[in-house]
Amino acid sequence: MKSGIKQGNPGWTQACVALPLAVMLAACGGGGDTKGETATSYTPGSVFQVGTTAFDPDLPAEPSLPKDTQVCATLEASTNLVRRPDGSLPPEADPSKAGVGVAVTTATANPDQARIQAALDACGTFVDAEVGAKIAAADAAATAAQKTANVKNVNIAGVSGEELAKPEYRASKYAVRLVVNKSGVGDGFISGPLTLPSGVTLWIDKGVTLYASRDVTTYSPNPAGPYCGNTAVSSTKAGSSGNCSALINGTNMVNSAVMGDGSIDSRAYAEIVTTNKLYPLMKVDMTCSNTYAAYATGKQAADGVSCDNGGTTVDSKSSARNMSWWDLAFLGNMVQNGVTGTGSQSNFRMMVFNYAKNLTLYRISLNNSANFHVVPSGVDGLTVWGVKVQTPTLAAFANPAGNGNPLYNGETYNADNVKNTDAFDPGAAGKAISGKLATGSNTTSSGAMSFDGYLKNFVFAYNFVSTGDDDVALKGSANPSPAGSGLFAIDGKRDVRADRKNGIVIAHNHIYWGHGISVGSETNAGVTNVEVYDNSFTHSEEGLRIKSDYARGGEVSNIHYRNICIRDAQNALLFTPYYSTKALPAGGPLYPNFHDITLDNVRILGNTAIKLQGFKANTGGFTNPQFPLVMNLNNVVTDSPNGTTMTSSDANLTIKGTNLPIFANAAERVTVAGTATQAVDVDKVVDCSRAFVDFPAIGQSNLFGSTWDKK
Repeated sequence: MKSGIKQGNPGWTQACVALPLAVMLAACGGGGDTKGETATSYTPGSVFQVGTTAFDPDLPAEPSLPKDTQVCATLEASTNLVRRPDGSLPPEADPSKAGVGVAVTTATANPDQARIQAALDACGTFVDAEVGAKIAAADAAATAAQKTANVKNVNIAGVSGEELAKPEYRASKYAVRLVVNKSGVGDGFISGPLTLPSGVTLWIDKGVTLYASRDVTTYSPNPAGPYCGNTAVSSTKAGSSGNCSALINGTNMVNSAVMGDGSIDSRAYAEIVTTNKLYPLMKVDMTCSNTYAAYATGKQAADGVSCDNGGTTVDSKSSARNMSWWDLAFLGNMVQNGVTGTGSQSNFRMMVFNYAKNLTLYRISLNNSANFHVVPSGVDGLTVWGVKVQTPTLAAFANPAGNGNPLYNGETYNADNVKNTDAFDPGAAGKAISGKLATGSNTTSSGAMSFDGYLKNFVFAYNFVSTGDDDVALKGSANPSPAGSGLFAIDGKRDVRADRKNGIVIAHNHIYWGHGISVGSETNAGVTNVEVYDNSFTHSEEGLRIKSDYARGGEVSNIHYRNICIRDAQNALLFTPYYSTKALPAGGPLYPNFHDITLDNVRILGNTAIKLQGFKANTGGFTNPQFPLVMNLNNVVTDSPNGTTMTSSDANLTIKGTNLPIFANAAERVTVAGTATQAVDVDKVVDCSRAFVDFPAIGQSNLFGSTWDKK
């Protein structure tokens, strides 16, 4: 990667490095008032060692697995489903039947959905019978008090998640446990969409993998649509993940969880199949098996008719395999969207949760989602702790042909072509609601619960994440506040519980492939007061990132990053309001405004690029003020200052103890308070010697292999 700084600013050169410090500051971009700061400025005291913290007093207690006595039902894996060492199922366990107009059977494509859902429903009914009335009474009392207080511009939240976390609101039995067959042969389950009831924990035991069904009709059962498994639903309208049910769904929940030391594998790498021979499927030769128009009337379209799912024409004679979910994702996002602007994949997500109080993901491994892995919206008390996300895994490269299971275009899966597989996208919900708790897939509680729709008390800690898109992204897209309230969709100071110091925390995580820790790109409803600390990044495309554009806009403020190690990232720091060129909303531009962003003790290893941008005045033909990036960088250093490329514009930067090539630039409207200098002892900023570890074993072969990284 090129060294130096773009946009006309001088970069570091070997000539500058060779000069005495005082001469270098004057000749090579230094100077200014350092207010007594020494060249080796760093935070006093011991140097923080990233990646070694086992206990954090500022966080709530670690979650725990249920006790055996708290299990409602235990389900054994079938002896027919035995996972291979690479994590995949052998083809004979879950066969495909190639060809147009050929269907598979539910017995092989979806053998376990009914029995898992029945167990979850029965457990949900038990939980509601035991504690449902108590939860409803607590909510009614809290709601009445809030209405009496009549606080303006604050949604009725009902009883807090903090109150509901007390033992009296947890049933004596609340878990459904998936286990290895008692014979020792059989460790897999195959299921279509499941509904997680309120108060119920889905416990996937060690050695067990819950595989997503490959049957497209289980995610899109209605012949009238919406339709799943496509890249377009008309000539002008793109596909959408909203056309598909998620693998695990939950709405209006209290004290629900997915946990255990097992795995969930959505198998987005595998060929899509159907139990209805008329359901339109796209083939890797770009033909389709039918049209939705014909399917809706129970008919087969004639050969040569134009497809209406993103393919070319119907071909009943094609022997090409059906596309996989990742085929659709790449085709829709990278090919069709780039040509027409209307392509996108209709792929199912792994988990979607809306409106919850106390939702926990703990120790579970999540792999190979067809779209986003986990999308929680409007949760008070969201905890993601000790979770492993690895996408793609070695299972993605296993198939009978032995050819690496390539994409339709011949590429094999990698970090850049497994599109839209965000690991975690937490955000606010669109509005406050009062609704009944979901006690099962088709049942609800008798009493209603109030949810204010905010994301509150979110802890993301001790996780290992590697995926093909955002590793974790805070989405400030929906603001449940009353209009004109001025409240942020995500605010780390809102209703902070007594068992923690901060309301929105991302800490003690190891990040590998992916786009790092992000805010956005949806920021229109605002994100503020976020703490990000003690995280490491290895070979990630991005490290720390805030992204938006003037189709979305919004205010992002008081984001605090500290004690961070970033190694071999393509873009270690990426803060930009120019994320995309999406069409503007009907009301006109929405302007991104990033300010009061602080980086403390950040160490970057290896060559990288950095982008620090605010929003320029009078952009795109509109009259708008400048919204500069306002950022403090304290002890932000790189071990490779000559291998760092800086892009900056419309930024007001305050720097201290920093050796990045940051300089004032009138032409690009960059002001700098403080002085960048290479005379910084990076070892006194933060200790990265134990920050980078191998991705831990997850019960299957590891895509990343082993290295000499210190443990």
